[in-house]
Amino acid sequence: MAHSTPGSESVTTKLDMVQQFVDLAGEHLAGEPALENARTLAERSADRLRLARGFTTIALAGTTGSGKSSMFNAFTTIDRSPAGILRPTTSEPYACVWGSLTFADELLDWLGVSSRRRFTRESALDANDEVGLRGMILLDLPDVDSVEPRHRAEVDRLLHLVDVVIWICDPQKYGDQLVHEGYLRQLASSREGLIVALNQTDRLQPAQLPKVGADLRQLLDEGGLSKVPLVPTSATGEVPQLPPAKRGPIKPKPGPFVAERSTRGHSGVSALRALLEPIILRGTLAEESVDRDLTASIADLGKLIGGPASPPTINPLVRGLSSAGTDAARIEQTIQAYAASASVGLPGPWARAVEQAARSRLHELPAALGQAVAFADAQRPRRNWLPGGKKRADQKTEFVLRAEIDKVALRYVVEPVRRALAAYERARTSLT
Repeated sequence: MAHSTPGSESVTTKLDMVQQFVDLAGEHLAGEPALENARTLAERSADRLRLARGFTTIALAGTTGSGKSSMFNAFTTIDRSPAGILRPTTSEPYACVWGSLTFADELLDWLGVSSRRRFTRESALDANDEVGLRGMILLDLPDVDSVEPRHRAEVDRLLHLVDVVIWICDPQKYGDQLVHEGYLRQLASSREGLIVALNQTDRLQPAQLPKVGADLRQLLDEGGLSKVPLVPTSATGEVPQLPPAKRGPIKPKPGPFVAERSTRGHSGVSALRALLEPIILRGTLAEESVDRDLTASIADLGKLIGGPASPPTINPLVRGLSSAGTDAARIEQTIQAYAASASVGLPGPWARAVEQAARSRLHELPAALGQAVAFADAQRPRRNWLPGGKKRADQKTEFVLRAEIDKVALRYVVEPVRRALAAYERARTSLT
């Protein structure tokens, strides 16, 4: 099922940029949120691009009793996922493949779907009835409000891996704060593949459906999800027919739901299927999602870089260490001043990385400087009784001491700072 598509080179280039930045900056910016997010994204993106791109992974998510499993069964027309109203019945994800299960196995392994809970939908009896969904992998996830923490953890993990999320709401709990603030708004901010389905509409009267739909549409719009499509669904019956719009001089407002319907499959999910068929037919959503995520990551990483680094001269550092002697407090002040001059113009995370590099061997400096003084004293000429001998001895001792402190400064402070600045420059160049 794998195939190349326009723009695949661009995706690969972006992935290389992110991976290179993470490799170069990882030692110095460990723990920085943007970097750690980029590291995770790069690993996930490399895996997804390596796997079968011709498949589109679609997850059904929602709360207990929203009808996820019934929706899954309506799509597959096979009761493989147990449905329940009062308690969670899906403890692990189920997956149905429209296409070759053999080709999809590696992708399903990556998603973490048990081999006991995966099956294929199409057969010779379907003829071309299911061709519009060929290439879809539909997953039924555990409930997001499950009392089992491992169920919620499994949902959170999979929501970051799938290409499309269909959030199933029911007419009773569609305004749940957990759903809107904990999931929908976060999902909408990080992906385009999000659809909201108002399920169990067969329980509503025709006059109630537009009112409930309008209320849910308003909640979505207020949460920044105005572009997220809303569809009416019913896994067990028919979606009520909306009452006809009243005629008048003023054009009626558009309804809250997507109007398109598919002529194939279960009629209660025809609106949802109409949205999915073009996505699956295009077959590039996985790559597009990776491309979009990498673009956003590169923008975030761009905030970690600024102008070129300017390594400072070593002279103020050597003078400061010379006057500090073995006084730990004065040594620390000198190192702090050097780090500040080395990090001028750098973004905060890199400035902190430079300071950390400068201080990385601070505890060794008093002893190293003491050894430098002892070595210089040992080289001091002993014939001080000759005319001008003391002056010459002082000059030589000062020269030797300066050279030794220069070596200490270079080894214990300057070289770690230079490595940090070199990493910054290479990381900065990797994004340009």
